[in-house]
Amino acid sequence: MMLVAEQVKRLETRVERLWSEWLAARAKALETLNIDDGIAAGRAWSAFLAEFVEDRDVRRSVHGHVGSIR
Repeated sequence: MMLVAEQVKRLETRVERLWSEWLAARAKALETLNIDDGIAAGRAWSAFLAEFVEDRDVRRSVHGHVGSIR
C-alpha cells in the first residue's frame, strides 16, 4: 500500500512532547501560583533537560553537589 503525502502525519518526538509538557506545567504554575504546580513544572523542566545531559549532571547543574534525590 502506498501512502500519499496527505495521509502521512508527522509523529511528535520525545523532545517535543517533553517541551510541550513543560510549557503546560509552567503555564499552570504561573496561573495558580501554587507550590505543588511549581514543583510539577520543575520536574517537567528537569525531564526535558535530561534528554540532553545525563541525569546526575542535571541535578548537579540545578542543585549543586547535593546527594541523590529519589
